[in-house]
Amino acid sequence: MEESNRREGKMDQIPKEDDTEGKTGKVISEQNAVEGMRKEVVVKSYSLVADIGQLLKDMDFPAEKNKIIEFVKQRSNNTQNKDEILSALNKLEEKSYKTVSEVTTDAGLVH
Repeated sequence: MEESNRREGKMDQIPKEDDTEGKTGKVISEQNAVEGMRKEVVVKSYSLVADIGQLLKDMDFPAEKNKIIEFVKQRSNNTQNKDEILSALNKLEEKSYKTVSEVTTDAGLVH
């Protein structure tokens, strides 16, 4: 129970906006204007990537696409954008993934 409370207390650290024009996106855009602070990736949806990261944080990698999708289905019952997450994960190739980062990149959420 203590572990659960600790995780729930950190939920405010996950961006709530669904696009890059929210508060997080604006801060990153401002950083892009500063020499040496340019980000090297494009994130389609910060909240979606954060939710996938949260769901997959306890997964044992490497993992195949089907194993990742089943893992997320079992743990995403209380997740607001469950359908959007599963839709993104269904775009994955049939291969073994080594990290959460590789999953979000191959799902087309991070370029």
